[in-house]
Amino acid sequence: MKEERNEKLLEKWGAKKELNHKKQPLLVLVSLSFKIGQQWASNQKKDDLISRFEEFYKDWAEDRLTNQRYKMLYQELDPASMVAEMSDTLNRALVDPQVAEAMLENFYLFEKGMVWGIMSAMRNII
Repeated sequence: MKEERNEKLLEKWGAKKELNHKKQPLLVLVSLSFKIGQQWASNQKKDDLISRFEEFYKDWAEDRLTNQRYKMLYQELDPASMVAEMSDTLNRALVDPQVAEAMLENFYLFEKGMVWGIMSAMRNII
């Protein structure tokens, strides 16, 4: 049951249906990026976070988010700076070579996880 739930979650997040994409390192990777996004958002000033992401969050929550709008938000986020702020969290997870390899092969999942972490923080604020 848990394995089936994990597979569905990976599919929802965009992982390919190949055996090497169903390994645990992907779950660790996406969980890690979610945590980084959530921690980053939690360290921001509430008013700044709302002014930057409220409109995006509403589109996301109401299932009106377009691919173009998502890309615009992602460029605005500057994920590299977020990761730099949370480098200790990232470094602890990347000690595992399988997780590091999963990150290299599936960086788009890592990026999505950060955005979902931010949206989770927004949900708590709104």
